[in-house]
Order: sequence, then structure tokens, then C-alpha cells
Amino acid sequence: MPMGIQQTNNLLHLTLDIWQDQVFFNEIAYPAGHFAADLLNVSPEMLQELLTLGGTISHQVEALAFAEPSRFVHLLQETRPTLEPLLDILWRCPPYCFLDKAQELHAVDVLFSPASHNDLLHPASPVRQFFFRYLTAAFSIPLGIYHFSVAGLYFEVEYLRRLKKRNETFFATAARDCFNSEDFWAMMHKLSYAEIEPFTISPTISSTYTFARNPKHETDTVFVQRIEFPTLIHFYIFDLLNGLHHGHAPSQCQNCGHYFLTTNAHVPKYCDGIAPQDSRMTCRQYGAMMHQKEQNKHHPIYSLFNTRTGTIRKHHQRRKISDELRQEALHLAAVCRDKALMDNDYAAHGYAQNMELEALYAQAQRRLERGKQS
Repeated sequence: MPMGIQQTNNLLHLTLDIWQDQVFFNEIAYPAGHFAADLLNVSPEMLQELLTLGGTISHQVEALAFAEPSRFVHLLQETRPTLEPLLDILWRCPPYCFLDKAQELHAVDVLFSPASHNDLLHPASPVRQFFFRYLTAAFSIPLGIYHFSVAGLYFEVEYLRRLKKRNETFFATAARDCFNSEDFWAMMHKLSYAEIEPFTISPTISSTYTFARNPKHETDTVFVQRIEFPTLIHFYIFDLLNGLHHGHAPSQCQNCGHYFLTTNAHVPKYCDGIAPQDSRMTCRQYGAMMHQKEQNKHHPIYSLFNTRTGTIRKHHQRRKISDELRQEALHLAAVCRDKALMDNDYAAHGYAQNMELEALYAQAQRRLERGKQS
């Protein structure tokens, strides 16, 4: 039996299997803290759409709860067009983006079908009770995403990115200081509908144990903690704290701005995603290249090289020199640069003289003439 098998994951139920520093969601392994970090990438525009649609559904739920039978069916027809676009957006957010959307839409088809009308109109019907639970989740989940996003971003910006070390001790201290600060809670209490799906540092969970194959030794069977969450925000909070416990924490890439999860003690700068400036490079590779360029910019050998080659290119653009002379002069400048980087004596006594424009042009011209003669 693999990790994460036979979980119940849908709009109303979320489950995680916990083993060492990993979590398993529908048989897929993720580092602890993955979902909490990834949620921070939900855009403000997407959040606003979720809140707007959720707010509309909350009013529709209230109207449905007290509607007469004839009015109920009419309101039902108005509610579905709000629910479906909300599900479209939710299924772009973790963890719902890893679930079967078609299965969820099938549940909606059944709930809103004419065949369900009699059950929905009966006050004691289990179908009616499930229906209202479903719609309550539909307007509560956007608030859970919103409240956690605000808390998580505040925690990362104000505390995590200031840390000199990134390990459990430093993360625990940062969490204690942040989530006990008056400023943090003053901010959270001012949020819209702060009492619905509120942030807490004590997530409610239901925990048991199951059995699974050891991912590292498939012939071995191990105990696995299986955790179920009453609502979405408890899922995120637990994942964040569990990640911090294992030395994992969200961080923002200084190149693309994407939030990613760090899983070691290094203070991060860049993620391993594709750099927006160059699809052939990761942000980490692009950042290293730009850092090297910045260092080179202030290096005296590179500084002189950049000045001379810039002038050579301008002379070519203004047609003061031929294309052949430009290419040969740039080649000679690169040769002088590389020699200076390898030979300190040459860098101190010969480099500047050989990099004079007249000297470069004269030597380049001689090389061109020799090439024509041969």
C-alpha cells in the first residue's frame, strides 16, 4: 500500500499522510510546507475574484435557507452560475489544483439536478443538509485562502527573510514572535470577515495511523500518521508549522518574485524555476550570472575591457572602422583581458598599454594584412 492511498480529498474533506519530513497527498510526495508556500503565489486579482464570488454565494445561502419551495427552485438556478466560476478559480489553487475537477463538477450536477429538488426542499433530508454544507464551504474556503495568505505573507516579509539562519530553532523563534505580536493580530482582526475561517496557531486536526510501504525500502511496512482537517485554513496552518518544524520555510525569489519552499539551512535568493528573462536558464542560474556580471563591472580589468570594446563598437557603428577590423580588435581585447586575469605582472605593467585603442587597431590591422598575404 503506497503512502497517501485511499484518502478522501474534495471540497469538503482534506487529508494528509505525514512521514518524516514529507507529506503525501493522493499518493504524491511533497516536502512538508509545500502547500503553505505555494499558496502565497495566488495573485491579488485571483483572491479578489474568490472573495467576490464567495460573498455572492453567502447571500444566496441565506436566501435559500429561508425560501419558500417555489422561490427555492428559482434561487437554486441563480446559485449554480456563481458556484461554477468559483470552482474554476479554486481548482487553480493548491491543493485543489491536484484534485479531479470533473469529479467535483459531477457532484454539482447531482446536487442541482431536478431529481434532487424534492430532497432539497425537505427540511430533514440528508441531501439538503449536505447541500448547505457544500455551499457553506464554497463561501468559507475563499476566506480561508485570503486570511492565510495575508498571515503567511506578513510572516515571510517581516520575520523569515530577516533571519540569518534557516533552521528549526530560528523558525520557531520567528513564529513565536510573529504570532504573538500585537501588530500581527491587530492586522488580522481588521480583515474582512475575520471571524470566518480565522487564522490560528493551533490548527484543529483529527489524527490516526495507517500503514504503507516505506518509500525508501519498499519491502518494509511503516506506520504513517494520517491527518484530516475540518476546514481548509487548518490544512494550510498545519502544513506551514509542520514545514517549519522540519526546517522548511517559504521564501521569495529575488529574480521572478515567486514564492518557493526552502528545505535546507542556506539563506536563499533564487528559486529553480524558469527565469522570465531567459527561458534557457533557471532563476538561480540567471542570478549567478548577473551577480558575476555585477562583480565584473567593478573589476579594473573588466572595466577597461568594457570601455575599450564599447568604443570599438561605436566606431564601427559610425563607420570609422571596417567590420573586419572591429572583429579582430574585439578578439585582441579579449585575449589581453584573459592574459591580464591570469598574469598579475602583465595586468600591472602591460595590460593598459596594449588596450589603448591605437595599439589595438594597429595590431589588428597587422594581423589582417598578414592573413591576406598568406
